[in-house]
Amino acid sequence: MTDNASLEHPLVDFAGDGYVATISDAPLVAATEGLASLAIDAAGVGKRVLLVTGPESRVTFGMLQLLAAVRGGWVVRRSDGALRDGLAGHAIANFDEAFTTSTADAAADFLAPVPHAQAWLQITASVNHPAREETTLGATVELLAAQLAQAAPVAWGVNEPAGLHWTRENVTRFVRGRMPRESKIYVAGRGERAMTATMRVSRSARGVTEETKMLVALGGDEAVARTLIDAAPAVLGRLANAQSVLVASAFLLRGRADLSIDPVLAAPPVPVAVVLGPRAVQDLGIDLADVAARFGAFRAGRARIPSLVLPFTREGQGSWQQFVDLAGEFNTVDVTKALGLPGSDAGQGGAR
Repeated sequence: MTDNASLEHPLVDFAGDGYVATISDAPLVAATEGLASLAIDAAGVGKRVLLVTGPESRVTFGMLQLLAAVRGGWVVRRSDGALRDGLAGHAIANFDEAFTTSTADAAADFLAPVPHAQAWLQITASVNHPAREETTLGATVELLAAQLAQAAPVAWGVNEPAGLHWTRENVTRFVRGRMPRESKIYVAGRGERAMTATMRVSRSARGVTEETKMLVALGGDEAVARTLIDAAPAVLGRLANAQSVLVASAFLLRGRADLSIDPVLAAPPVPVAVVLGPRAVQDLGIDLADVAARFGAFRAGRARIPSLVLPFTREGQGSWQQFVDLAGEFNTVDVTKALGLPGSDAGQGGAR
């Protein structure tokens, strides 16, 4: 389809060059059935989706993932008509500019701190499963929820709010019934700390790839939050012991206790840990003893074909400096190929 194709959908309020826009005045915009169907229908005719809200509206983590999946945009329109990019934080002259790169400075109101912000951990983990009858999905989100949020998944669904009772068997049955099509589900949890997650499952040349993205609010006690941040590399190591990890990462952010996302220019994420699966370790030709001595890395997974956990939590250097020092050891093209990122010969993978 071309960008000139029309789209009839009840949530389309206006259209522009290559996109359709939907306006919401809800205080919290979630990936509801209506918005999910709009995204699917728009993609079917080669169009992107633009969410337009007021400055007081926030979005859920699931809605943010939906926008990312369809390369959508978010524009905040103030009462005086001024427009701001809700994802990048800068002023724009018109709605079309939501899909163009701008070097404009962020507006002062978009740099304002999030009210009552606390530490968040965002975990992304891609694991491989054999395409077998006995394979079950969901172990990754259960492990991460238990060990980082002291919580458990309680509901899942193809839209928000997730309303189906969580069991790994139910999720697996649903995904298996849709194969070879990709499935994306939203997961709600309950426990000591707020958590929310998405799962994306697809077929691959090596079996089934399950990608989990999770956001955890670490609470207002900074000492407790620091303890959980420091523990994150070990948690990812235990994940690599239990699952066939392709790649995983943990980043520190800040936001509201309820995990809703404000339309402000967020502080840059801070790296906490990265896991390189056996294939990436092999493709990069990593000397495990060397990176252990120089960067504090440690092995996980199988002894013969180990994964490598790279923590960025050591004292004396900032996390970003540790990350940059490590990244400087490898060729960018080699890293892209090893991780199976878009543009590499290894195919598509990774996370936005």
